[in-house]
Amino acid sequence: MQEFPEVNEIVVVRVKKVLGYGAFAELLEYSDIKGFIHISQVTSGWVKNVRNFVKENQLRAAQVLSIDRNQGQIDLSLNKVSSGVQRRKIEEYNRLVRSKKLIEVLAKNRKVSFDEAWENTAELLLEEFDSLPEAFNAISVSGKIPSSIKSPWSNELLELVKKNVVVPTKTVKGVIEITSFQSNGIELIKEALNSAGKDSDIIYAGSGKYQIKVVSADYKSADKKLSDSIEKIEKVIARTKGKFEFKKTDKE
Repeated sequence: MQEFPEVNEIVVVRVKKVLGYGAFAELLEYSDIKGFIHISQVTSGWVKNVRNFVKENQLRAAQVLSIDRNQGQIDLSLNKVSSGVQRRKIEEYNRLVRSKKLIEVLAKNRKVSFDEAWENTAELLLEEFDSLPEAFNAISVSGKIPSSIKSPWSNELLELVKKNVVVPTKTVKGVIEITSFQSNGIELIKEALNSAGKDSDIIYAGSGKYQIKVVSADYKSADKKLSDSIEKIEKVIARTKGKFEFKKTDKE
């Protein structure tokens, strides 16, 4: 049975043909599925020439607007995808492609089919992790293969991951402004900042402001760690009836 995306899902597409009224694109995460981007969905402004905004063979992230399963028609939008989501989705897709290539190399090294290599490695990893890139990042950091993968697959996969997977780092930052009205305010502020834990890097930025930075393998986990740190700091300040403000700044 043909697998289709969901309405509102963000998908990675390759533009196949550009026309005066829109563009046809191939959905790369789905087998043999194509979609159409109407000229009104290419960008948020008025479009005189579609080719000024999309080009053939270009890789883009698009939002699924509607699906007609009977006709096999999928309507897509580019203007509903922010530049940040666009960048992260394509980056995520490229990591997945690289991960699949590792399985291809593993199959070639063992002189077996891709399907056999996938069954003995990737399928088992996907029972424990949300995606192959996440699994390979975890293996790269820990230096260990999950026990579900048996030898000799485990040994060969570990060597491939060690040689080819560099764990990406993503940074999220913000500025904290703290005021304490207690006589021992300096000590209380230090206590609050120390409560953030080792995941957070905090430096004094002047005028009662502190820059906080968290680095992790992906934005989702970095955001989570930052939120946890901010919550801990705010609790300490609230307990001492101080003033606390936090403003998130750009990601890196």
